[in-house]
Amino acid sequence: MTGAWGTCMLCNAINTPIQMQASSAHNLGFPAAMQGGHPVRQLRTSIYCSADASQLSARIKGDMKTALKARDIARLEAIRFLNAAIKQREIELREKGQQVSDTDVLGVIQKLAKQRTDSIEQYKAGGRDDLVNKEQQELHVLQSYLPAQLSREELTKIVQEVVAETGANSVKQMGQVMKALMAKTVGQADNKMVSDLVKAALQQ
Repeated sequence: MTGAWGTCMLCNAINTPIQMQASSAHNLGFPAAMQGGHPVRQLRTSIYCSADASQLSARIKGDMKTALKARDIARLEAIRFLNAAIKQREIELREKGQQVSDTDVLGVIQKLAKQRTDSIEQYKAGGRDDLVNKEQQELHVLQSYLPAQLSREELTKIVQEVVAETGANSVKQMGQVMKALMAKTVGQADNKMVSDLVKAALQQ
């Protein structure tokens, strides 16, 4: 890696703003800016690269290099944005003395995938087919890093098993059930669906 204002060979973005159109740069808590009259989001990663504790994070960086060599701009843009979000999570965990894990990376991917899904629905309602296609492409890239998703029926069965294992019988114990459940379903189910199913099971 080069100096503080240099560029990481892997992410091509160390201490350098990654700028994307606001339509695809979803709210991750980064400031908006203007360039050429168009709103953009600026994502600034850490000024140095740390060794990956997450194999998934390392895979994503490898895929970014591959996309760069192949000049696959659409895929490269999607992976760079994902990598920037992972870097942000790494910074947050580093401040707590922790390293990013595959579980943390999957959480970031799920969050971004949910944002893409919501945007697709909004753009469809607004008749913006051009933006729908772009968001769908980015969603496809994100989903390629997620494990196979559980069906509602499969998830319901797991919820019932965890409720039985924990002995929970009240909504007040929802946090206990959610913690045990998320450990079993990380990256495999929408968090809102999980929450809804747990709440329904504890209210019976």
